[in-house]
Amino acid sequence: KRLLVAIALAGAVAGVISAAPSPSLTEHPATLKVAIAPEAPRPGDDVELTLRIVPKSGIKINRYPKIRFNVAEQAGLLGGSEVSLGNDGPPPPDKMDTNYFETVDPIKLELSLDTATKPGRHEIEGNVTYYYCVAKSGFCAPKKEKVKVSFDVR
Repeated sequence: KRLLVAIALAGAVAGVISAAPSPSLTEHPATLKVAIAPEAPRPGDDVELTLRIVPKSGIKINRYPKIRFNVAEQAGLLGGSEVSLGNDGPPPPDKMDTNYFETVDPIKLELSLDTATKPGRHEIEGNVTYYYCVAKSGFCAPKKEKVKVSFDVR
């Protein structure tokens, strides 16, 4: 009798473990790339960061809560800014499939370089927050990631 209970318990634990998403999907559910334009701005110029989010196979990126992309103010380099993409509220319960992006459009963030920015190599670090779901298991979670872009000021 104890053997049967042990076998049943082992089977239940194995089922829970197999339902969990793989660590590689939850650690990095999407590829994030950021670019700056113009690539070699001058002090005082406006620049645009373009963030591209490409989910890995089997991952869905949620429209709600919104994707948020922000850069904090960096004294002597640039002012801070934030932008979001997605829906203000959840979809109706009978239309939950509409909560996922088929593809995520590039997200553009406008920033102004400080007029006192020194020429040379600089780096901007931004924060991205998004929600994702693993299609196979239904596991969903928030994800916060940092992105960086290096550029030269003329």
